[in-house]
Amino acid sequence: MFKEKRPKNEARSDIFGKVSGADMLAPWTYRSEELTALELEALFLSDWLLAGHVSEIPNSGDYTTFNIGGERAVLIRDEEGRIGAFHNVCRHRGSRVVGADRGHCRRTMVCPFHGWTYHLDGRLKQVPSPGTFDQLEIGSNGLIRIELEIWHGFLFIRFRSGGQSLAERLAAVEEKVTHYRLSELLPLGSRSVVELPYNWKLIHDVDNEGYHVPTAHPSLHSLYGRDYRDALMGDVPISVARVDKDVSPFWSVDYYKKLLPSFDHLPQSEQRVWFYFAVFPNLVFVLYPEMVEFYMTVPVSAGKSLVIGQCFGLQDSRRETRAARYLNQRINEQTVREDENLALWLQESFASSVYPRDNLSTLEFGVAYFHRQLKVKLPVLDLEMAPQIGHLAVLNQKMLNNA
Repeated sequence: MFKEKRPKNEARSDIFGKVSGADMLAPWTYRSEELTALELEALFLSDWLLAGHVSEIPNSGDYTTFNIGGERAVLIRDEEGRIGAFHNVCRHRGSRVVGADRGHCRRTMVCPFHGWTYHLDGRLKQVPSPGTFDQLEIGSNGLIRIELEIWHGFLFIRFRSGGQSLAERLAAVEEKVTHYRLSELLPLGSRSVVELPYNWKLIHDVDNEGYHVPTAHPSLHSLYGRDYRDALMGDVPISVARVDKDVSPFWSVDYYKKLLPSFDHLPQSEQRVWFYFAVFPNLVFVLYPEMVEFYMTVPVSAGKSLVIGQCFGLQDSRRETRAARYLNQRINEQTVREDENLALWLQESFASSVYPRDNLSTLEFGVAYFHRQLKVKLPVLDLEMAPQIGHLAVLNQKMLNNA
């Protein structure tokens, strides 16, 4: 990671000239099932994961869930209005305590297997036939808590506790995001979950640079291509683009430019800006003038990934705002389809004997920076060849100890 001193919150593009072939990951790192299991443990279960937004569970008893890598979480609002995060695992036999992805519990959570009943704050309330258990202690068998941090209304959990808070990590963008009133957002539709046939890292390899935009995304380039830039704000990777007012040959882009209204909550400098920032390892927020979006990746296997996304917005009944949101989604749906092909072709290339790794443009620094972040926690990613099967986790720990 970069440790140079710099003014607080300054967006920097100066370091984007520092790239080399050594930054790039070897093909085996996108094809190893053993590595995917290690990534889940070292990157995902040990770091902050976005599980939802406070607006999705507004009332006592409302809950939402998040599952990854064999772990199951339930986030629920209790009778005092507080939100708690727990393992969605009954303390009796391990069943899910709540079965749906999201829903509502009346006063208690009741395990559908044997009826163990929990208070909304996770405490065990009662069990059927308590006399049949040998020394069962009600007070010590509540649901097991998961670390929870609410950042501007977004609910983040960490299955393995310890380390930097999310607020500390994202302090550099704090002033920037405050204008968007994120804690007041409301969902603009249900969450999207799409399974894709390639490694999760490839999605970020494509997403982390704008060098491909003029060729691969003509409509997006028509929207803001001349004003797009990648940079770092603190240690947070960002991308910034200003929507111009030029005529576009693409219907959705042209009307988005014409219909995009102004917004009282935004300063003039942000009225026509699309602002992206990444939360390592798997999440991207996009702050548009008219709404906010997130999308994140979840590994399923070495060659299969989930992409989860959702849009939110402040209350705004203006026709122009509704039209801008609709047009924005059309533009981004086209961009996503184009990126899916690129990622698939990259996945195919890892089987090639001539896979290239030493021709990065300085405009692709975001890819190199992402790979450097990965190697901090997983130094085995520096290896040219996959280690012997069964030795990966031990070797990674040795390399961490020697770092």
